[in-house]
Amino acid sequence: MPTPIGNLSDISKRAIQALDEAEVIFCEDTRVTKKLLNLLQIEYSNKTFYSMHSHNENEIISKIDISIFDKNVVYVSDAGMPGISDPGSKLIQFAQKNNIKYDVLPGANAVLTALVASGFEGEFTFFGFLPHKGQQREKKLKEIINHDKIAIIYESPHRIEKLLNELKKEIPKRIVFFAKELTKIHQTFIKDEVKNITLNNTKGEWVVVIDKTIKNDVLTLNYEDILSLKLHPKEKAKLLSQISTKSTKEIYNELIKL
Repeated sequence: MPTPIGNLSDISKRAIQALDEAEVIFCEDTRVTKKLLNLLQIEYSNKTFYSMHSHNENEIISKIDISIFDKNVVYVSDAGMPGISDPGSKLIQFAQKNNIKYDVLPGANAVLTALVASGFEGEFTFFGFLPHKGQQREKKLKEIINHDKIAIIYESPHRIEKLLNELKKEIPKRIVFFAKELTKIHQTFIKDEVKNITLNNTKGEWVVVIDKTIKNDVLTLNYEDILSLKLHPKEKAKLLSQISTKSTKEIYNELIKL
């Protein structure tokens, strides 16, 4: 079940009831979850807690005694929806494999909150966190900025300036939406062409929403420039069609013959 991503008032009545009735609680950090229960005035002295986070998730699940699910079991992440860049999916898979009945409660989620706040319209893809450095990061970022759908990523306060500089270099004219500290007192929204964006205070968790590839990115390149890009023929065809009278399909068929 989800927990608030910032504002405590975002928790639902169903979530409060689930926490109140839980006999066993799996959570990322027992201290964080107990603090939440205190704020909600839920007594937890009679509950059993298990810490299950990204570093021990596989180990914990491998040791689970299935009889524990004879009790009322709840899993929560520290903030937001479990399974979205947080543990939770493997516990669901365990339940499915062992025919254990389960439910998922809807609730606060930074991905959708940021997408709606951005004002961008259309299909989107969520990429989670970028690799921290090196060729893996460079390769993933190239994939994201050449994606034909709205792209959403998470970034830490330690690397958000680095990401902004990378985007300024690669897609200076693309419209990008930066959101930090969603639902909290210092919530901040910034939307502009990348080249115009500055971050005065990088503290806090960030969600970055990148508008899909648009003509503004392509018009700075000529036909030969695009042909020389290290992209899949399908991606090249999409870009070339924006500065050509030919369709994407026509150009793609030409490219695969080269």
